[in-house]
Amino acid sequence: MRIFLTTVVVGILLGFGVGYGIGEIQSRQMAWNPSLEINKGVELSKVGKEAPEPAAEPSSEKSAAAKAQRKQPRVKIDETEFDFGIVEKNPSNERGEHPFYIENVGTADMTLADGGKGCFCTEFTISKSTIKPGEKATVLFKWDGARSGGVFNQGIRVLTNDPDRKEVVFAVRGLYTSPIVCDVGEITFHNVTPNQESSRAFRIMGFEKNEDGTPYPLEISGIEIPDPEHFEVTINKDSIDNLTDADRQSKLYSQTQNLFQGLVVLKPGMRQGSFKEEIRVKTNSPKTPYFDLHVVGQVSGSSVKITGALFDDKESGQLRLNEVSAATGKKTSVRLTITDPLICNEKTVRVKSVRPDWIDVKLTYPPEELQKSSPIRLVTAEIEVPAGSPQGNFMGPKKEELGEIVFSMGEKEESSQEIVIPVRFAVTP
Repeated sequence: MRIFLTTVVVGILLGFGVGYGIGEIQSRQMAWNPSLEINKGVELSKVGKEAPEPAAEPSSEKSAAAKAQRKQPRVKIDETEFDFGIVEKNPSNERGEHPFYIENVGTADMTLADGGKGCFCTEFTISKSTIKPGEKATVLFKWDGARSGGVFNQGIRVLTNDPDRKEVVFAVRGLYTSPIVCDVGEITFHNVTPNQESSRAFRIMGFEKNEDGTPYPLEISGIEIPDPEHFEVTINKDSIDNLTDADRQSKLYSQTQNLFQGLVVLKPGMRQGSFKEEIRVKTNSPKTPYFDLHVVGQVSGSSVKITGALFDDKESGQLRLNEVSAATGKKTSVRLTITDPLICNEKTVRVKSVRPDWIDVKLTYPPEELQKSSPIRLVTAEIEVPAGSPQGNFMGPKKEELGEIVFSMGEKEESSQEIVIPVRFAVTP
């Protein structure tokens, strides 16, 4: 009996020992798996195998950002340019309009805003400031060609919140013509002396056609010159074949049916100061029996020369400021080089007038002692279109449509010499 009990106890102890040993071996061989702590129902057959980790749920901020990224407006435009072609210039058809369309093919609302225009001769309206997905807005482009001649090419800008296309530029182009036109708005003589002979060349183009489409046989039948003592004009027939390749690329020249070369000669003896001459040219055209050549200029004498970075002393004799932002304004300067023995100060060289009257001009004179020792006087004119100036167009082409600065030189106002500088500019937003 004792032997039996001893055998049973030993067996039990051996069983515990074997079980403990097996368990210890398994615990050393098996890596800890956190899923056993979380998922109590995992089958033993999966113990020791790598369980797949559940996909991480995106945070709410990342999810919102992803959704915002997926939803955005997107611009779709079928047309950004419109060519109205060739239009015979007259009051009944100088104005025009054309609609452009912006479609939102995105998934979020699109906002539209006025981004500016290139010229005061244009304006536009946007039918909606906000476009929902799938909707369209109309951009109505209007233009006024009353002060335009020849090639018309202007643009407007619309701003959007499409991150891939933040602005859209629409353009309108065409050609305004009279049946007969001169290639320059004005024939300009600048800084000529009283005893100097000067000349300026120009071209005349005819656009008329016969009913069968062939060129109308245009002829110059006469020239009326109000002041033949000081002006001489010649106009000769030219061939379109003589146009250069650069000319042929111009829409103005590419439509020309008849071409003439002209020359205006300013003879010696013209008095000092500015002048304006209207020379009438007669033709055999039933539509345009005559047209006028506008000749302007200034006889300044040999005592004054004008120079400056923006001053065109080769052709037009204009101070070319061109486009000026109303927000920032623009400054420049010109120099008057005077060889007259006159001592220059605020009593002898002064600003007589400006147009428009908000152009600011300040003169700087050299020291009087230096002037006495030198035969040359250098007077600097600082010219400014101030920030905040009213919007306006002073681009010509006629003299009275330009800005202007008039200097007076001489001790006595009634006998002083006038120096006129035309100023070409436009104040834009």
